[in-house]
Amino acid sequence: MSRNSRSKRPRVLVLDEEIPLPPNTGKRIRTLNLLSRLSRDFEIDLLVHANGVTKSKVVELAERGLQVEVAPSRIPAKAGIAFLMRLAGNLPSRWPYSVDSHYQAQYQRRLGELLSGRHYDLIHVEWTPYARYVLSMDLPWVVSAHNVESQIWARMSDRDSFPPRRLFIRSQARKMYQFERQVFARARWATAVSHEDAATLQRSGCPRVHVVPNGVDTDYFRNDGSWPEDRHTLVFTASMDYRPNQDAIMHFLNDIFPHLATHGDYRLLAVGRNPPAGLGKAVKRCPQITLTGTVDDVRPYIARGGVFVVPLRIGSGSRLKILEALSMRRAVVSTTVGAEGLEVEHGKDIILADEPEGFARAVAELAEDASRREAMGTAGRELVEKRYSWDEIARLQGELWQDAIEATRR
Repeated sequence: MSRNSRSKRPRVLVLDEEIPLPPNTGKRIRTLNLLSRLSRDFEIDLLVHANGVTKSKVVELAERGLQVEVAPSRIPAKAGIAFLMRLAGNLPSRWPYSVDSHYQAQYQRRLGELLSGRHYDLIHVEWTPYARYVLSMDLPWVVSAHNVESQIWARMSDRDSFPPRRLFIRSQARKMYQFERQVFARARWATAVSHEDAATLQRSGCPRVHVVPNGVDTDYFRNDGSWPEDRHTLVFTASMDYRPNQDAIMHFLNDIFPHLATHGDYRLLAVGRNPPAGLGKAVKRCPQITLTGTVDDVRPYIARGGVFVVPLRIGSGSRLKILEALSMRRAVVSTTVGAEGLEVEHGKDIILADEPEGFARAVAELAEDASRREAMGTAGRELVEKRYSWDEIARLQGELWQDAIEATRR
């Protein structure tokens, strides 16, 4: 059915950095699943930069009910001398680098053209840095905080041992903190993925913060037993071009694995796209750890692991990777930071351990106890079916959109 033949529905303009295809990062997975379901009740235009846009992707999103609008701008790459020069150029700016680098005049111009040519009932900012485009606009908008970005930067600075880099990261944390306070003091509506993040947004001044958690496609992430399990194989899935995930691998390599090796012969599969050369070089000194790089389907890897591990020390929001593992009935060992924002119960559907020795011991005990792994896998599957289906989560986002539209009309 074409957009014009459908009954009149509210029209929402979504501002985001990129087209959410392929769905191979947590943010893309969330955006694609929510917007695809919300398109049943709302007309949705998605404004993105030109990075990664192809005709086939635009057609695929159109089939999901999303109209893609492409600005002729590009997000600069985070590599090479040019990237280092941009970082240096950001030092005197009041904006954090992730806000500066994503703010493009051509994107702002295309946004203005859309607002002049069409009526929108609401603007949805799909990532906090994109609120810069609407801060000065007298239009109804809602911002989606996938994370409290300043918290991630602050945690990274706490973990970085190289003084010049730590000083830069701390400056980014301060800039992001000020930017977020500005955004959420202006925003009338916002969403957070956890109650902890929601409280932070409210303290920044946003009067209406709704919790719209992360979710999982329980039909897709289903373990039917066709993939063989190896109890001595551990699995961690993540985008390896994201600094918190790189830190997690190094934490496992340097701090956890030496303790784990005393319990038996274990190996880790770190599954995810774009591992940097430096990470690959560091991992080479431990043949029991493998970086797979990009894979077409993470499910066989998750199913193969006896234990799914999440050794994160830096983060905010909540982790889709844990929900995917639980959906596939895998036993999970995570740090407290790794499981933040999820309504999991220690000892029932997950094991939480923050000290390296305790983390290693929990992994080894689970690996040697098949009945306990099975019980935890069953409990985890029941949890995601009850609380984390995308249909239910899209309903929560849709209710907020409708409330914002009706409040604006009144």
